[in-house]
Amino acid sequence: MLTTLKNWWHQEEVCTLNPDLELSVTKLMVGMMTLDGRIDSEEQKEIVHLLNVRFGLSDDEAQDLVIQAMDDTRTDLTFAKVVKHIEANYSLQDRINILSHVWRVALIDGEVDFVEERYINRLSGLIGVSAESLHQLKQEQEQHMPELDQSKRFQNPSLQN
Repeated sequence: MLTTLKNWWHQEEVCTLNPDLELSVTKLMVGMMTLDGRIDSEEQKEIVHLLNVRFGLSDDEAQDLVIQAMDDTRTDLTFAKVVKHIEANYSLQDRINILSHVWRVALIDGEVDFVEERYINRLSGLIGVSAESLHQLKQEQEQHMPELDQSKRFQNPSLQN
């Protein structure tokens, strides 16, 4: 009985913890990567690269963060907690840069679809980045991809058929 209470108490304690900032950013990028239900190796490589650049992590450290961020059982990595943690701990410019990284993950496969568009728009509002700033960062990122397929960008798949 005492062990059960200790375990229960520890679980409650874990639920109130916030993830590290690096893990929070990784979780948002992994969220974008997994929206389509598959894990694309190019998107995963891009996440590792962005973590290398942003946080100075080695490939192994970055890959470890990706694996942790993909763990759906972690109560400290709920979308709400991650968003709240980023909004509270990063400046506006840093949050814009984070959105830029998340958008790069969406673009790496050469196409943008409706769900990715919704994810970035929702995330932008939740972390306090204006629609104007989001629009500007999207344009900046998309300039580097002239062959970007945007044919599904504004087509809600749930309204098809």
